[in-house]
Amino acid sequence: MTLPTLNGTARLIDNPELRFSPQGKAVVRVRLAFNARRKDDSGNWVDGDTFFIDGKAFDQHAERIAESLEKGMEVVVSGRLKTDQWTTREGEKRSGPSLLLDAVGPSLRFATAKVTKAGTGGGQQAYQQARQASSREGMEDPWATSGAAAQAAGEQSSAWDTEPPF
Repeated sequence: MTLPTLNGTARLIDNPELRFSPQGKAVVRVRLAFNARRKDDSGNWVDGDTFFIDGKAFDQHAERIAESLEKGMEVVVSGRLKTDQWTTREGEKRSGPSLLLDAVGPSLRFATAKVTKAGTGGGQQAYQQARQASSREGMEDPWATSGAAAQAAGEQSSAWDTEPPF
């Protein structure tokens, strides 16, 4: 059976807390607050019930969250609910809900963001290399020519009735 999922908009109530396990694995904890804020009859904002939960992410996802988000940001989250269990210093067993974050990002409702693709850019780099290799072999993109260039070459000029060259 799969864990239940939670998708919604929340607010970070603290800065993300990034730690590393003894094995060097990054773990981030974000404290999230979901609430039912609404306007009353007089037009004033009224806070309804609030649900607090700790979100967790691991590895590169954890590091990206820690460097991208901060306290007070409104975020859109998607994750799987689970129950964490621990023992207090006094030896009492405790449990509580947590959210395994599958995706999290800034809400653009009241903010803007500039997204930078993380990683080495392998997909884009491979595309550029393949494009350069094909142009070196004289296999330019046949769809890149304009109608005027095609007409000058003696081909049909209408984009609607042009057959692909393969």
